[in-house]
Amino acid sequence: MRTAWRIAVKDLKLRLRDRSAVIIGVFAPLALAVIFNFTFGGALDTGQGLGLEYGIVDLDGSDVSSGLSEVLEQVEDEGILTVEAYGTAEEAEADVEEGVLDAYFLIPAGFGSDVTANRDARIDVIGSVDAPTSTQIAASIADQYATGVEATRLAIATTARLSDAQLSPGFFGSLTEDPSSAAFSYELADVSAATRQLDGTTYYAAGMAVFFLFFTVQFGVLGLLEEERQGTMPRLLAAPISRGSVIVGKALLSFLLGVISMGVLVVSTQLLIGATWGAALGVAALVIAGVLAAVGIMGMVASVAKTPEAAGNLGAIVAVILGMLGGVFFQIGQGDDFLSRLSLVTPHAWFMRGLADLGDGAPWTAALPATGAILVFAAVTGLLAWVFLRRRMSL
Repeated sequence: MRTAWRIAVKDLKLRLRDRSAVIIGVFAPLALAVIFNFTFGGALDTGQGLGLEYGIVDLDGSDVSSGLSEVLEQVEDEGILTVEAYGTAEEAEADVEEGVLDAYFLIPAGFGSDVTANRDARIDVIGSVDAPTSTQIAASIADQYATGVEATRLAIATTARLSDAQLSPGFFGSLTEDPSSAAFSYELADVSAATRQLDGTTYYAAGMAVFFLFFTVQFGVLGLLEEERQGTMPRLLAAPISRGSVIVGKALLSFLLGVISMGVLVVSTQLLIGATWGAALGVAALVIAGVLAAVGIMGMVASVAKTPEAAGNLGAIVAVILGMLGGVFFQIGQGDDFLSRLSLVTPHAWFMRGLADLGDGAPWTAALPATGAILVFAAVTGLLAWVFLRRRMSL
């Protein structure tokens, strides 16, 4: 093991002086993470609140129309939206045009009397063209409120026509007193998703880090092929150095390069672009497991290639395919569909899932299932790479 460590340290010093290793291991993933974050990061962000800004103009002032204001205030207390009352439609419309409001509710004069007299009544929703989703949500709120009012009015009319109904005057009076009393109901439920989702900044920081990890570890395992081409491999084997020590030394070099690259990227993306990686121990476990899997996969590539150039090209193909399938550039599939299940055949997808499990202040142990899955990749590919490389060196 001491011989393998000396080989790794010697090659590490050479690689750290190699600008290409530093560029691929640090600068390229960091630059792409910044670019992807500013370009697409906002599309993945899902905050706790919806950020809905609404206004209401009540030109009727009746008990029926005030019911909508009360409902909106209740929802506002839950932090889902904010609502502001306006005296005129012109004031509310001006704020919509200036972007202060997403939309506003306009209750025309006579709304309450139309409802109680069983005439057609309406609530207008005026929204910004720049906020179609928020406007649609406002329209849905108004539609549900109106549906509830209509249902209450229908119940009153039906009750009045049932001559044989045994109803107390107090019950009927409570309905006619405020038809909006049962017009709107809602329930907030905390439904936990099966898997958490990373925010846009962390998603692309982690995606680029694990994607370029496979290119970074290549500098170690490809050293075996370079030793063969330069004619130094026979010299190493002629010395009192076992084949296993040479292979372990190159694997250690790959491991050290991968850990250094990932460590620098974790710290730099957190400081520079605000990525949130989660509990340190959980991140460390995922990083180590991911590096081991990358070393194993790239070791298999090196074992079947004839030259360093061929191994580099084949390794790039494997890295790109696994990266795209693992969802480092964009999310693959939704829920339990075929693509989502297929992505789990890559260590990339498990790495991203493990980081997502560490979100929202979760303990470091939340990353253990994903870490275990990645270690399975590392064990299988590492064993195959060991067997193939030893066989190659014995020929």
